[in-house]
Amino acid sequence: MKIKRKTYLILFIIWTIILFTLTSYPTLHTPLDKILNIDKLYHFIAYFIFAFLFAKSQNADLKTIYHRLILLAIVPPLDELHQIPIPGRDFSFYDMAADFLGFLAVILLLYFLNKSKKLKIAD
Repeated sequence: MKIKRKTYLILFIIWTIILFTLTSYPTLHTPLDKILNIDKLYHFIAYFIFAFLFAKSQNADLKTIYHRLILLAIVPPLDELHQIPIPGRDFSFYDMAADFLGFLAVILLLYFLNKSKKLKIAD
């Protein structure tokens, strides 16, 4: 099944709205937070999906997509900054690091899949 770029773009926009909504909610916790402290994993996965959907929504060569992803990596610090005035939320460098690792994982995934020719960026 081939997913078109417009579908990825729509999914990217929806995911962006979900991320902004969840990070704007005061003191958001999941049931697993009481058992495990996996907040950084949540950050990694959230921004991995964010970067992947963005990359797949682009109609450009791989080098341009890398550059755009690097520019888009401004979002995690802005996301952390916007949480400062929200009750129960705070700015965290560790959260930002997990977010950036999500971006980096997508860049590396695209690089290695493209190198092995298992992923075609431009449809």
